[in-house]
Amino acid sequence: MSLSPKIARTLVAVLLVISLIISVFFWSEARSEVVFLCGNFSAGVTEQSVLKQLGTANWLEVTQQHTDYGSRIVSDSAVSLRMYRCNIDIGTDGKVITASVSGWF
Repeated sequence: MSLSPKIARTLVAVLLVISLIISVFFWSEARSEVVFLCGNFSAGVTEQSVLKQLGTANWLEVTQQHTDYGSRIVSDSAVSLRMYRCNIDIGTDGKVITASVSGWF
């Protein structure tokens, strides 16, 4: 017993739509993690607190680079196609100087 071509095309179309919906859901969740977590970091928050909060995310990748003024923590997500990025500048005293989200808005 084989599927008729019309049923097969319909089934493929339905599966593609379901895949698209699931992909958009995960993209949105990853984007939300970047945007909302970055909003938690105002001037004076400790580096330890920043790293602890970023560690609670499911989809984020976090990198830390040392700079002349302290360090920069960058978090983004492959799931959101790296379209959104949180840049957190940490001073030599171990506290946030600035935190900002950059990306496609």
